[in-house]
Amino acid sequence: MHISTALLTFYYLVSLVVASPLDVYGKTSISIPLSRISRDTTIEDVKAHLTTVSYKYDVTSRNYALNTGSPHFLSNRGPPYKLGERSPSDDGKSVPLKDQSVNLWYGSIAVGEPPETFTVQIDTGSADLIICSVRCGLSCAGHRRYNATSSATSLDLNTPFVVKYGNRTEMSGDEYTDEVELAGYKAINQTLGAADTYYPDFTTSDMPDGLAGFAFQEISSYGATPLFQTLLDSNDLHQNVFGVSLSKQKDKSELRVGGSNPSMYQPDTLTIVPVTVKGYWQIQLDGLSRNGEDMMVPTGKAQAIVDTGTAFIVTKPENAMKYYDDIKGARAVDDIWTVPCDIIGNYTPTLKFGGQLFPVSESTFNLGPVHENSTDCIAGLTGMPGIGERWIIGNVFLQNVYTIFDVGNTEVGFAKLKL
Repeated sequence: MHISTALLTFYYLVSLVVASPLDVYGKTSISIPLSRISRDTTIEDVKAHLTTVSYKYDVTSRNYALNTGSPHFLSNRGPPYKLGERSPSDDGKSVPLKDQSVNLWYGSIAVGEPPETFTVQIDTGSADLIICSVRCGLSCAGHRRYNATSSATSLDLNTPFVVKYGNRTEMSGDEYTDEVELAGYKAINQTLGAADTYYPDFTTSDMPDGLAGFAFQEISSYGATPLFQTLLDSNDLHQNVFGVSLSKQKDKSELRVGGSNPSMYQPDTLTIVPVTVKGYWQIQLDGLSRNGEDMMVPTGKAQAIVDTGTAFIVTKPENAMKYYDDIKGARAVDDIWTVPCDIIGNYTPTLKFGGQLFPVSESTFNLGPVHENSTDCIAGLTGMPGIGERWIIGNVFLQNVYTIFDVGNTEVGFAKLKL
């Protein structure tokens, strides 16, 4: 037996000579709706979320080194950020997504035989599947719990896992394999973690029952095949890709499995960017500007990770300082920036990928007042110590685009949403 350190938090692109991306990506696939919980966001919510994100990258970067034998650039990122410190359609299958607080989305999977339904956060910034165990106590109150002994297809791997954030043990349990169904597709012998002590951020009953990572095996805490890769290996998918649409509008959020949903985006804006380092969905960011002015330090290109498990656009504190420095009334609390609500819409960012500009809307950049009756609003670009020259591109940006994750060709596609 060994102890593994575990962490919690759609286009098959073929040659453009034979088919256009739209021709290929629109092939039959299945969608599940993604759901969102409406909740006011506070500074404390943001601090807690950024603490979780920081520890997630601390763990997954170490996983990358263990799995590949080479350090990832995040392996030397320094101490983690700490709180208080610095529906089916004709051309596809989709999973509906719901949003947690701080703009995170979740959908449903079925596990075991007979199948039981669990809600899971959809996280492209991690690679493991974890759900509550029937042995879990108060930390799993209000959540559906996985009982391996009740599933005819479950196999105990006799491998405990421990989730550690810094010096604190946050979650632990045991690894199993079982059947996992996503959007009607079955992943056979999928490795999952059954938590006896549950993820603290999800302890309230309106949070999901677990987390499903959609990044690559290189950052898996189990060293096992991630859920989507298992589906891909089954050869049942129409395309080796998945598509994500995130929205605050009802019925506009979905995870498309085995293809994309062309009805949701403008095909002539589709921009394809190669993954530069396989592990995360890491791509080149060509630029980030505000009202036409380059806001990156140093100016020029940078590496960015596309992460549905992160709510914000995250950069090093120096970049955030440059972005907000000349905005009257802007101020930072632990690298979280606020801007007067009446002017925040004048200072939204525009990101550049593959030579294409993608603006961020005021409605996604403005996370709402700092507190009730406050005239200052929380802004969607934040600093994080230790991140270096890299950026994390979270849901403040992703709500403005349709995103295609091509596992087979290790590429990411962005397209502007249909109005």
